[in-house]
Order: sequence, then structure tokens, then C-alpha cells
Amino acid sequence: MATKPQRSANRARPHRTLIVFLATIIALYGLVALIGATASKGDDSAWHPKLGLDLEGGTRITFEAKADSGKVDTEKLEQARNIIDQRVNASGVAEAEVTTQGGDQIIVEIPGEKRANIVDEVGKTAQLRFRLVWAGGLPSATAPADVTAQQAVIDKVDWSKLTLDQMIAAETQGVTSLPADVQPAITALQQEAAGFVCDPNGVEVDDTAGKPLVTCDASTGQVLILSPTVIPGSDISSAEPMYDSQRAEWSVQLKLKGESKVVFKTITTALTPAQSPFAVVLDGEVITAPASQAAITNGVSSITGGFTATTAKELSNQLKFGALPLTFSVNGSEEIGPSLAGTQLKAGLVAGAIGLLLVIVYCLFYYRGLGLVIIGSLLVAAALTYVMVLLLGKGVGFTLTLPGIAGLIVAIGITADSFIVFFERIRDEVRDGKSLRLAVEAGWVRARGTILAADAVSIIAALTLFIFAIGVVRGFAFALGLTTLIDVFVVFFFTKPLVSLLARTKFFGQGHKLSGLDASHLGIKGRKVSEIARTSRPAGTAGKVS
Repeated sequence: MATKPQRSANRARPHRTLIVFLATIIALYGLVALIGATASKGDDSAWHPKLGLDLEGGTRITFEAKADSGKVDTEKLEQARNIIDQRVNASGVAEAEVTTQGGDQIIVEIPGEKRANIVDEVGKTAQLRFRLVWAGGLPSATAPADVTAQQAVIDKVDWSKLTLDQMIAAETQGVTSLPADVQPAITALQQEAAGFVCDPNGVEVDDTAGKPLVTCDASTGQVLILSPTVIPGSDISSAEPMYDSQRAEWSVQLKLKGESKVVFKTITTALTPAQSPFAVVLDGEVITAPASQAAITNGVSSITGGFTATTAKELSNQLKFGALPLTFSVNGSEEIGPSLAGTQLKAGLVAGAIGLLLVIVYCLFYYRGLGLVIIGSLLVAAALTYVMVLLLGKGVGFTLTLPGIAGLIVAIGITADSFIVFFERIRDEVRDGKSLRLAVEAGWVRARGTILAADAVSIIAALTLFIFAIGVVRGFAFALGLTTLIDVFVVFFFTKPLVSLLARTKFFGQGHKLSGLDASHLGIKGRKVSEIARTSRPAGTAGKVS
């Protein structure tokens, strides 16, 4: 008596599951339609996946590295490549490819439409440096002066001979405390400062780490003479926007690493008694010159300066991805067509179509009517994959490339495997003595664990590739992970409910010879597949069947 309500509930569940599943797919396509409806007139990109440089074309930028002194170091070039890669692929799925070439060049390939500011955005050096303030509060000149002669005097000095203590003393005790052999250069710096024009829209100066710098704080219009770099931006371990609720202002919290923490402690300890300032300089422009209020012993400090939430986040992102260890100049920027695809794309699609056709033929030959379930499930999985590619392209910039397509093709096999595991479990249960309708439920209980375990392996592999790989390989990993999740979704919410419904039909439930579940095809004798065996075939399972 107690089993009747339960059986009734089970009978209704496949219908409800299928309806919800199909409604979900319709809703996803409706969302794409809504995105397309809200786009500008003539823009039908919502219905087309974003294609990578190898399929659609895009922008290729060549940067040439220049070291401050000597040759370009291979290790620094690779470090710069990683930083630019992180900037371009900030979302992880933009599919831009960043490579080195020739020992001093970095090639950036960005698929999609041309962006006017992409060159500046990618190649911006973002050289953040901490410098001591040797002179500040100087007025801006009304017109720029020719400082060629002064710069020549400054360039002759080997500033690397100055110790940190000497540079600190130059701020706390005055520049006259510096050695006599650099005094002519100090005079030249003062003359440069006298003729320096502080442009509120930004300054253009030659910001060399190992030399003093004449620049200004554009927000105040004051000209400053700064020491050579005492802490490089590459020693910043993290940069995060922070909101101080008490002061009601945004700031960027910096954390230093390595020896710079000791240097910063020495500097702030020396400057704090007189609350002397130090300057934080980004690309030659002073972004803040705060007075040292306390000795910073742990390397953690904050940059303030009238930031908004947006500007604080922009600066922290720029710093988070690191200052480039080298200076770059643009050696070329061009728009390229989808020449990289060519015959490879055509051959790949043909290979995928042939593979899919072989899978379908094999399933129809071996599983007969059940093969139609596999075909239907593959079509549903394809529809779901396509709409997710469209939405992820709009949402997080997922771009489809050749490796991504390879990931989608590989997923055909993964998806087919799930169906085969399920169907073989059903056939095993029928051979063990269960009726087809009971075998579907019992077979599903045994099959779903195997399906989840197999898909978990694929997802772990995809995650590992996505985390540790770079460039287009991450696209392959993302596509593989996405389609594996879709496989789980389809087999749980489409294939299984569909098979449960089909088992109630006369064609499948009574074991028609074309259903793939007929008695002769399953190798059972003396009963129909709709009947329960009086005695189970395997000795150890008789109690379960009866």
C-alpha cells in the first residue's frame, strides 16, 4: 500500500523534468534574443560566437624591448610576457596570445574588432617607483626651457654610487650634503626644475630608474626634484582598492616584498620625525607624495590621492599585473585576416563531422531504436553548447578558437560515453531478470556514479589545464570543461527522463525488434523484456530481482 504514492510520483517526474529542461534551453535562447533585441540596429552579433584571431582575424602588435642598461635579459623578457598576458587575458578567456620572438620582442595577437587604445593599454609600462623628494613645492614655469645642456651634465654622473643613506640625507639635510662631484648635476637639476612646465593633463618625462627626476604633481601643479629610484614597482606583491569608511575616501593598499620592506622601513623611519614626504611616481608622474606619518615596518602602505572607486580599481589593476621590467616601444601594429584558419579549420570540421557520423551509424547499428536517443541527446547537447558559447562570449568575452573547437569535438566522445554507460547498465539489469521499466531505474542508479566519476576526471583535467596553461590552450581547457558540465546536465535532465518515458511505450517497453531492447538482441530466453524473471540468472542477485 505504501508504494503506490511513490510509484505515482515517479511516473510524473520524467515529464516534469523534461519540461523544465526544455524550458531552460528556451529561456537561454530567449536571453540571447533579448540581448540581440537590445543591440543597435543591424548588429546581429548576439547570434554569432566570438571567434579568435585564427578564425576571425584581429590585431597583432609587436613590441620591442629596451633595457635601461645592457642587453635585454631573457628572464625579464619572459616576465614582461607573463605580465602582458595577464593584462590582455584579464578574464582568462579572451584568447589573446602573447609570445616572445627574437630575444627582444613580444608579439600580442588580439582577436576581434580593432580597439583604438589597445596598443597603449597593452604596452603601457606602468613603471611605479618610490623616490625621495630632494626638492618640492617649486612653481611651474610658464614656458618650457631648453635643458639639453643641463641634461648632459646630469647624464654624466654615476648615480648608482650614491648610498641609500646619502639619498635620505639629501632630503632631510639638503642636497648640499651630497658628495661634491655630483653638485654640478644638482645645480643642473635645479635649473631644469626652474624651466619645467607642469601640464595638468599629464607630463612627459624621461623616467629612468637610476637617475634623479624632475617632474611634477599634476594635481597640485608643483614641480619636484626626486632622487633615483629607491624602491621599484616590481617589488610590490599586491595592490588592492580599499575604502576607508572613516575618512570616506578610496585608496590603494600596497604590499611590498623582499628587501624593499627593509628599505621602506629605513626610509620611513628617517623621514617620520620631520614628517618629510616621499614620492610615488607612475610613468614619470607623481601620483602622490605623502608625508611619512610613521615608520612602516611590515611593508604595507596605502596610496591616497582623491581616488574614486573606479580610479582606485584601475590603478590597483594596473599595479596588480605588475610593472613591466623592461621599456617597450611599438615595432608594428597590424590588422590581420583569418589566414591562420585556412585549410586546418576546414579539415578539422570535416574530421569532426565524419567522427560524429561514425558515432551515429555505430549507435544506430548497435543500439537500434536507442540510438535515436543518443542522436537526440547529442543534438540537445549541441544546442545547449552553442547557446552557452553565445552567452559566455557576451558575458565574459569567451572567444572560440581552433583549440576551443577541438575541445568541443573531444566532448562528443565524452557525451556518447555517458549514454553508452547508461544503456549498458540497462541491458545488464534486463539480463539479470528485471523488467525493462525496473531496469531503467536500477541501471540509472548504477550508471550515474560511473558517469559522474568519468566526468569528474575530465573536469579536473580541464581545470588543471586552465590554471597552469597559457594562451589558446586555456581555450581548449575551457571548452572541454564547459562541454563536460553540459554532458552531466543533459544525461541527468534529458537522457534519463526520456528513457524512462520510452520504457513505458509499447515499442521500447515490449521489446520491439528494432528498439534495441528485444529479447533476442539482449540474449534472454523464455520471457519478454517487459516481464520479470522468475529466477535470476546470476546466483548472487536472485534476492534482489524477486
